[in-house]
Amino acid sequence: MAANDTKVIFDNIHGYITLNRVESRILETLYYQRLRWIRQLGFSFYIFPGATHTRHAHALGVSHIMDRVLKSIGLATTEEKLFNPKIQDERTVFHRTMRLAAMLHDVGTFPFSHSVEMGYINHYKKKLRHRKPKYKANHEVLGRNLIENTNFEGGITKILIEEGIDPKVLSDIISGESKNVLANQLMHADVDADRMDYLIRDAKHTGVNIGLFDLDFLVRNLRTFEDPDDKNQYLCISEDGLNVVDSFLVSRYFWYSQIIHEGTGYKFDLLAAKICEYFLENGLIYSFDDLIEKLVPDPYKYFTFDDNYFVGKLHEYLDGRGSHPMIRDLTEMLARRQPPAQIRIKPFTSSVVESEEHRATLVSQCEKAVEWLEEELKRLDPNAWMIADIPSKDVMFTKSAQNLKKETHINPLKSRDSVKVLTRDGQLKLLVESSNSLMKILSQYRNFIPRVYVSPKTYELLQRKGIFDALRQQSF
Repeated sequence: MAANDTKVIFDNIHGYITLNRVESRILETLYYQRLRWIRQLGFSFYIFPGATHTRHAHALGVSHIMDRVLKSIGLATTEEKLFNPKIQDERTVFHRTMRLAAMLHDVGTFPFSHSVEMGYINHYKKKLRHRKPKYKANHEVLGRNLIENTNFEGGITKILIEEGIDPKVLSDIISGESKNVLANQLMHADVDADRMDYLIRDAKHTGVNIGLFDLDFLVRNLRTFEDPDDKNQYLCISEDGLNVVDSFLVSRYFWYSQIIHEGTGYKFDLLAAKICEYFLENGLIYSFDDLIEKLVPDPYKYFTFDDNYFVGKLHEYLDGRGSHPMIRDLTEMLARRQPPAQIRIKPFTSSVVESEEHRATLVSQCEKAVEWLEEELKRLDPNAWMIADIPSKDVMFTKSAQNLKKETHINPLKSRDSVKVLTRDGQLKLLVESSNSLMKILSQYRNFIPRVYVSPKTYELLQRKGIFDALRQQSF
C-alpha cells in the first residue's frame, strides 16, 4: 500500500481517522471541500460561540463510527484488504461502500445546513402546489446528483467508478432506499452512525452536555439478526445494551427539545429560511433547478454555494436598499444578530402530546390563536409582521409500538427505523415492547413546540396595548 493512497486526519472527537485511497481522492474534490465552509448547526453559533464546527468534520466522524459499527457487528473486512484498492471481494466492497455512504451523506448540504434548506423546501412546495414535482428540493436529492451525475474530471462519480464503487448503490444507501435492509438501517434508523456522531460533536462544540451518551458501550452492544424467513439481516442491540439505547434516545429527545427546536438559535434559523424563500421567489439566489442543472456539472461554481454565499446575498440585499419592509427587517436582524421576540403565551407553549386527538386539539388552538393575533396586528399596525411556526412533526423519543403498526404495511420488526432488541434467548423484539425499557412508556409521548415570533418593536406594542392579557383570556 503506497503512502499516498491514504490520509490520516486528527479529529477532536474521535482521534486519528485513516482514509483509504477512494476516500482520500473524494476528500480532495471541490464538491467535498465545500463542506469545510458550512457550519453544522446553522446559526447556533450566534448563541454558542464554539459551535462553528462544520459538516466536513461531522461527515468524517460518521464514517469513523460506521467503521467501528461494522467491526462490532462482524461485517468488516481486514485492514489490509480495506486499504488495498486492488482487492474487490464482496465484504471489502461493502465495507468501503458503507464508509463512503457515511462520508458522503451530507455532500448535498445547503448553506447553514438545515436553515437555508428549509427555505428551499418550503418554496418548492408552494411553487409546485398543483403539480407533481420532478424531485424533492432537499440535500438528499442534491447529494444523489453529485454522486451519480459527475462522471468527469474532478467529479465524485468518476472517482467512484474508477475505484469499483457503484454510485447508484451508494446513493440508494444514503437515501435509505437500498435493497440491502441492513445497509439502510446503518444509515437511517433511530440509532445510526449519523446520530451517534452529531449528538457527541454538537455537545462538545456548544458546551451543552445534554446530548451525551456512552458511545463505546452502545457500539460494543450492537448486533445483527438474520430473519429465518426473508434471510435479511437486521440491526439490533443486545439485551445487555438496552439501557444505553434508552440513554441515547433520551439524550436525543432533550437535545432537540432544548437546543434545536426551542433555543434562541432556532429563531435565526427560521429568519434565514424566510429570507431564503423570498430570495427564491424573486430570483435573488440560485433556484433548486439551477443547483441541479448548472452547479452540479460545475465543481467551481458548486464550491461557492456555502455559508459565505448566503451571507453575501444578505449583504447585497441590505446594500441594495431592499424594499420589502418585512424582509428588510428580517435581513437586518439576521445579519446583526438581533433575535425576534417570541410570544410564549398559551397556546404558543410546548406541550407533551399524548395522542393524535390531543395533538389535533393543540394545532387547532394554535391556528385559531394565530388568526386572532393577525387581526389584532392589522388593527394596531398594518405594517407589522408575524411569523407563526406550527410544526408538522414533533420531537419524540422513538415511535410507539402502536404507531409503528399503524404506519407500516410490514411487520414492525422489519421496519427500517425501529430499534430492535436481541434477547438473551436469541429472539428479536421491539425496544418499545420490552418491559424493562423506558421507551415502552416514553415512546407514547411527543413534544409539540409551536412558535410565534414578532419584531421587538411589535412585541412592545402588543404588550402596551394589552393584547397579551387579552390573549390569555381567549378560549380557542
